[in-house]
Amino acid sequence: MDKITKQFQDKFGGVWTKVKFYKEMPHSSDYKIMKRVRFCEAITKARLFPVILKSSDISCAGAKYAFGWDHRVGKEIINACCEKRHISFDTAKSIFLAIPQLKIPPAAIGLNTDGKPDLLISYPQPEQFMNLLKVFQQYKGENLTVSLSSIMGVCGNVAVKTYLKERISISFGCDDSREYGHISRDRLAVGIPFNTKMMSYSHNPFQIMNAGKGGFG
Repeated sequence: MDKITKQFQDKFGGVWTKVKFYKEMPHSSDYKIMKRVRFCEAITKARLFPVILKSSDISCAGAKYAFGWDHRVGKEIINACCEKRHISFDTAKSIFLAIPQLKIPPAAIGLNTDGKPDLLISYPQPEQFMNLLKVFQQYKGENLTVSLSSIMGVCGNVAVKTYLKERISISFGCDDSREYGHISRDRLAVGIPFNTKMMSYSHNPFQIMNAGKGGFG
């Protein structure tokens, strides 16, 4: 197990996955390239082996949009939302436009690959997240403010949001992420930012959380 993920697992429980947005395609025979996979699904599979994801590997229109890989799928997502939830086009469009999106798409996304990540993702139980929240409040002296959505629960509202805002993000998932990501009914999705400043604190999760702006959030 990677040192970084082990520290978070030992402190807060659950399983943590490192997420890295690569500007260039990494070269390593140790990484598994997956085909026709959802991002939320790959998070779970990365517990067994490091994973590299390219745009062509992703089967979910929502993830392709969130990661900036396909801007043309917006109408498809909105129409699907209307059909599944029996809501108006305008309502679905408003929900969709609130989803965070990477303006510069990565060449690839690494899950549990070597080196420091951009963020960590876990599917913890509420009690495990409460323990993490207590640490956040202890060192930041404030409440955690979140915005919740029921679409693109892991790709957009955890991975991309955590990366762009450099703050903790939580999500109760979406229909697809709960099914394909195997997020059971007693769990949620959580993202925590990780940056270079945190490296010097990496031996102690409590100090990691106190790394300042752009650290724990």
